[in-house]
Amino acid sequence: MIKPTLPYILLKFLLRFPLHNHIVILLFLVQIKVTFSATAPNFTACEPVNCGHGPDISYPFYITGKQKPFCGYPGFDLTCGKNGFPILDLFNTQHIIQQIFYNNNSLRVSNPVFSTPNTSQCILPTQNLTVGKYRFRIAPNQRNLFVFYGCNLTLLPEEMKEHKIGCSVHSNLSVVALYAEDVTNVRVAEENCRGGWVNATVEDEKRGNVREALEEGFVMSWNASNCSTCLNSGGRCGFDTRPAIYAFRCFCRDGVHVAQCNLPPPPSPPGPQQPG
Repeated sequence: MIKPTLPYILLKFLLRFPLHNHIVILLFLVQIKVTFSATAPNFTACEPVNCGHGPDISYPFYITGKQKPFCGYPGFDLTCGKNGFPILDLFNTQHIIQQIFYNNNSLRVSNPVFSTPNTSQCILPTQNLTVGKYRFRIAPNQRNLFVFYGCNLTLLPEEMKEHKIGCSVHSNLSVVALYAEDVTNVRVAEENCRGGWVNATVEDEKRGNVREALEEGFVMSWNASNCSTCLNSGGRCGFDTRPAIYAFRCFCRDGVHVAQCNLPPPPSPPGPQQPG
């Protein structure tokens, strides 16, 4: 037996009505299709994207120019760097985002001064690492170190040479990195390195080559409205920054919700079994 197709069924349906009613019925059917197939614009706008390399970006972050500000939490805007990785600006110092761990609200970043030196392999001056305490904070198990510029290795103890990470871009002198707990060598560097110093952070477990540790960066945690409930309901997280609202929102296929999308009701428990 041949199964009737949808056009055949529709034709038989239309033939039941006078000809002048066909257009009205067709328009009604089209409207039903649009109603059930349309997706809310906020949901579509907040689809995760990337910069070409690196992690996909979604709430609480958003990429300026690629995603709408309402797709992220206020102050979590990113840009795309020339190398195709997302860039986070921390107090006027750009950091490359290497990884984002959405499951535990943390990310790994690195200062491009250390991770992508210029063609001469010399290191540009940078600023002290400043994170703040509201949006981001240094994650546990990180380690502090000092980066000294303008170091003349001939004036430093022999063991200091292994701490050289490059040359100063404005001189022929060296750049030396020392862990904060290496108090003796830190004092020697303070007395003999004439180019100043900045503080930096690396992961505590990276106890090998200091240069490699700086290239791999460090881990931070972030503070933002929790997104898991919305995600688990099939939505995409965002934030309404209008002064009258200024609150987290869950963008769903059917529109905007406060915390989560409308989930289907749980199935009813089976009724009592009829005796056989």
